Amino acid sequence: MRAIVLTSTFRRHMFVANRLAAACDVVGVWQEEKTFTPERYATDAEAEAVIQQHFAARDAAEERHFGDAASLHLDRGALHRLVPGGRCSDPGEVALMSSARPDVVLVFGTGILREPFLSAFEGRILNIHLGLSPYYRGAGTNFWPLVNREPEYVGATIHYLDAGIDTGPILAHARPPIDRADGPHDTGNKAIVAAADTLLRAAAAHVAGVAHAVPQWTGGRLYQRKDFSADAVRTLYTNFASGMIDDYLASRAARDARLRLIELERAA
Repeated sequence: MRAIVLTSTFRRHMFVANRLAAACDVVGVWQEEKTFTPERYATDAEAEAVIQQHFAARDAAEERHFGDAASLHLDRGALHRLVPGGRCSDPGEVALMSSARPDVVLVFGTGILREPFLSAFEGRILNIHLGLSPYYRGAGTNFWPLVNREPEYVGATIHYLDAGIDTGPILAHARPPIDRADGPHDTGNKAIVAAADTLLRAAAAHVAGVAHAVPQWTGGRLYQRKDFSADAVRTLYTNFASGMIDDYLASRAARDARLRLIELERAA
């Protein structure tokens, strides 16, 4: 299975790229530089400090979970492109991608992908959306479930990419094991590990011609970057301190039963 990977530059992105490269023939990796600056949503110095502390904790958690992913580990001869945010869809980059002759294109963490990229690889673009679609779509989709005291919605969705925002047909959901000792960033990092492994299995099923995608149903919540705030961060930590995870674990079976989850074995 020849694959190209479109991702970004944080440690979690390199972890996923390396996980994929270790298991299949990754012939190229495109990394978009991240452009999100969450401090811009701070209303004062105190809010800025709250936001900075939150993201410093996230970076420290990623280093703990993905410590060996400080750089990419690709086979010699594989293409590696570092491009500005939003530039993976540029015609020149798309031409380079096409020259790699991938069977499948695997995406995690880029900006919105547009034409001519979408047409060039139509029907063979598999995306990791962090969050359970269609329940949580858009930005921060493993952050907002924890703000809303809904840890059962932390996870990832493997879906075919289309022109919408996280709207393509679903191949599989992936969810992390949630433990009582988990903090806000542990659950998200566990979801990334589960997503990488599920993406590999979904890509293999796609290439073998045995994947079956499920159209997304209606409903759910759409969050945008502008919704992020220091108050939301404060609520997140208050939820953990007040026993949110214990509350979920005490009623996990009943709460999980309300979810419609797509499993790859069932879909294939």
